[in-house]
Amino acid sequence: MINLLYFLTRYGGFLTFVILELISVYLVVQYNQTQRDIYLNSSRFYSGILLEKTENLRHYASMAEVADSLASENAALYNRLYSQLALAPKDVELDSLMAPFDFIPARVIKNSINQPNNNLTLNKGQEDGVLSGMGVVLSKGVLGIVRNTSPHFCRVISILNSQTYIGAAVRRNGAFGMIHWDGRDPGVVVLEEIPKHLEIHLGDTIVTSGHSSVFPPGLEIGTVVNYIIPSGSNSFRISVRLFADLSRVNRAYIVRNRYWEEIRSLETEESR
Repeated sequence: MINLLYFLTRYGGFLTFVILELISVYLVVQYNQTQRDIYLNSSRFYSGILLEKTENLRHYASMAEVADSLASENAALYNRLYSQLALAPKDVELDSLMAPFDFIPARVIKNSINQPNNNLTLNKGQEDGVLSGMGVVLSKGVLGIVRNTSPHFCRVISILNSQTYIGAAVRRNGAFGMIHWDGRDPGVVVLEEIPKHLEIHLGDTIVTSGHSSVFPPGLEIGTVVNYIIPSGSNSFRISVRLFADLSRVNRAYIVRNRYWEEIRSLETEESR
């Protein structure tokens, strides 16, 4: 009680002033049409601004959830596409190898592009059906291959890694070789092993060859920006500009072959 009296003694004059000002404003607005219109227009204007800011904040807070939802929808569309390709008539030139592949949406939680051997961490693991050796792709591009897994995460060897070799082909003529990174430009990889008697054009689109159980055929990787035939070599050395900017990657898709374990088991037996 003493504290309340002290507060009123100290701030009573100011509070009385504020209350009287509010009463005066109310009376002016209530009994004067011009002032009422000004008040209503101003209140609508500032209310609109407040609502817009609130909506923007709410939208920003839900962006991660929206992105996860879109990634899941994209993965479902990929899965539907490959299922339909598997049912295509045999006279249609579509690889049946595309049929067994599913796509698991994932989020990149750690990435590097400036090291000689770059790696990534994704937020999907064994409990999501991810196994070591599975491929990882982007909406337009190839990201790498799963190296290790834990129950909820996996480590991926980036395409920007000296240990990564991926089968690739020229879409225009089907010539195929191996993609790897030479450790220089993180936006450019090297395609080799394509015989020099075949035609290569600047601007040719490079895609996955499909000559493995890791990636389906035809996934776009990049375009040819330069090519040479090294002295004494019988094959091209082709520079390929990646479609994806790997410095800005935050969503990816893990490629799961439904026959993955069967294929690995068979290959393991043959290697004994």
